[in-house]
Amino acid sequence: MGNLYKFVLTLYPEMGCKMLFDSERSQSHVEMIVSFVLFMGFVVFLLLVFNPQKYESINYNSVDNIQTTLMKNLTFEYNYTSVILVSTISVFLAEQCFQIASIEGISNDFIVKDMNGAVVYSRNESSGQIVIKANNSQRFYGIYSSPDFSSGVSAGCQGNLVPLTKSRNYSLGMLTTKNAVLYERIKELNHSYYVGYEELKESLGMKNDFSFTVKDETGYILFDTTLKQPENINILSREIPFLSINKQGETENLFMNLRVW
Repeated sequence: MGNLYKFVLTLYPEMGCKMLFDSERSQSHVEMIVSFVLFMGFVVFLLLVFNPQKYESINYNSVDNIQTTLMKNLTFEYNYTSVILVSTISVFLAEQCFQIASIEGISNDFIVKDMNGAVVYSRNESSGQIVIKANNSQRFYGIYSSPDFSSGVSAGCQGNLVPLTKSRNYSLGMLTTKNAVLYERIKELNHSYYVGYEELKESLGMKNDFSFTVKDETGYILFDTTLKQPENINILSREIPFLSINKQGETENLFMNLRVW
């Protein structure tokens, strides 16, 4: 076969040049095809990793929707009113309690704070009357009512219980309904984020991903889910201030930094 090839080249030397040219051209085509396949494979890899279509629809409307959803699930309602003792009432003895009539809109679950915001002992009698522990000579007490409250003040009353009569001994402020974020719900959200993020997203009906950090007024981080946040992506963020109340009625101004991608 080799001798025949040489004989042909002897008779027609130009055929050898043509065959050589065709061989080089075929090799060049193969190299181009291989290069193109490698290039397209790299592009597909980038698309799978970064998925730009997933983020092209991200805007601050997405942040608005997630903020609304989170705040709706963290917020609770409570009724508030105040008790103001008249100036002519006698000074209570230490650890003594007074009793007032039941208040419409105030359920069995409530906490009472003095004028300085400290929670004082209180209870609801079977008759519906409310017992409040007097704090020295203070005349102002706020009553916060919600099934989410559970006062941790256990020290009871000492001495005789002093019954008071409305109008003659005390007056009531206007009953209002307020909203605040329940601190324990933030803890639950943080826990759910780490133990079942996809289930949490589904239960909240969210399409976009999110993470959050909650800080107090000093900047101390209370909760942080950014540890599970992916890197090298475009993220929109927003600072959200809010009032937080725990089940014991303690209030605190907090800040959530919400991130959405």
